[in-house]
Amino acid sequence: MVQGDAYSIDVNISLQGKPVDISDIELVEITLINRAKVYPGEVTYSDGAFHYPVTQEETMNFPPLCSMQVRVKFTSGDVIGSDVQKINVQRVLSKVVL
Repeated sequence: MVQGDAYSIDVNISLQGKPVDISDIELVEITLINRAKVYPGEVTYSDGAFHYPVTQEETMNFPPLCSMQVRVKFTSGDVIGSDVQKINVQRVLSKVVL
């Protein structure tokens, strides 16, 4: 990722090595740095992945190393969080939003 990028970060969620069934999920919270977004809501789901959108304005201010964590609330009421993942963000020379 580069500062100033704008797209959706695809997040695949698995449990014990197997993809989770979307029908078993009530809510997904994805936190990147301190920006929590949820499914259903800002985060969307298609093709077996959750899509966490980021804007140019958001990524322009990202530090070189960003922490991301996923928490899932299942329809059973169980809530399971992931290990914290790290995303490298490259610096951009121009700070102009395109």
